[in-house]
Amino acid sequence: MTPARVSTARILLTAMAIAALTGCTPTSPEQATPESPSTPVVVSASEAAEVVAVVDGDTIDVSTATGDTARVRLIGIDAPEIGRDGEPGECYATEARDFLDELLYGRAVELQSDNTQAETDKYGRLLRHVAVDGRSAAVLALEAGTGHEYTYEAPYIGQLEHRDAEQVATKAGAGLWTVCDGRAR
Repeated sequence: MTPARVSTARILLTAMAIAALTGCTPTSPEQATPESPSTPVVVSASEAAEVVAVVDGDTIDVSTATGDTARVRLIGIDAPEIGRDGEPGECYATEARDFLDELLYGRAVELQSDNTQAETDKYGRLLRHVAVDGRSAAVLALEAGTGHEYTYEAPYIGQLEHRDAEQVATKAGAGLWTVCDGRAR
């Protein structure tokens, strides 16, 4: 891990420790509800990381403070699929990946697990809320029209905020909502 990465991870971990010491306590799993968008994700399961690759509009690779690398699927968004093995990609797939790349690549992020979701998906990717500068990367992407709100088996924490972000993009005709007529599902 480079000295800059170590420094960034230490800063994030220090900030989280200060928040804990000053009384900014996380919501307990019993209090957290998927329906309340302002409810924070359970912070006890958060981790600082740096984005080292953007795979597509809803998947990134990160390097953690321990030096491990992991593939992460963002909770709450489904972006158009990139074409693989010579197959064409879905409408707006490249633009969705480019948006997330501009937003996250090389940046420090906070990975937050969600007690309403599984730890990993069927492909072995970690399922996480990803925050950059204190904002949800999935919500920012949805507002830009790079994907659809996505709920897998159970509602997740912040689901209403994600749905509202998709509505904003739909009404504004942002991203795939104009280019693809919203048909990139």
